Amino acid sequence: MNKNSVLLIILLTLVWIILCEDFSAGTAAAGVAISAGAVYCCYRLLPLDAVTGVDFLKFSLYPFYLAGQIYLAAIAAVKIVLTGAKVEIVEIKTKIDNNFLRVILANSITLTPGTITLELKDGAITVLWLRGAGDAPGGDADELIKGKLERMLLKAQK
Repeated sequence: MNKNSVLLIILLTLVWIILCEDFSAGTAAAGVAISAGAVYCCYRLLPLDAVTGVDFLKFSLYPFYLAGQIYLAAIAAVKIVLTGAKVEIVEIKTKIDNNFLRVILANSITLTPGTITLELKDGAITVLWLRGAGDAPGGDADELIKGKLERMLLKAQK
């Protein structure tokens, strides 16, 4: 166990205590145990050494940006459902070369209301998406589905 692991366990334990809203020895002990298990599993099961070509400083802003986009997409999806919706399967191309960032983009598309990633194959992503009844089939699907998310991830690509 290295210095970073210990710091991460302490940070996760503090988050645990805050979320439990109880500062007792039992809560702290449970937090340490759960945090240590989570850190162990992450180091053991996630090949983070294999992730290359990503500027993690720029990437660290992405989750906050994604949360905002999920919120905006939820509002748009409600409007589409209320005014009439069509379901369509489209294939969109991505400019992202990094496999890690491509998977992040595909997962982000699935997290965004109104879209579900069906397949990720090389630079193409097959997506099931909800479009307005008045929109042209396939029209501007690339930009509507992945435009802003892809641009943000391209900034994090080295």
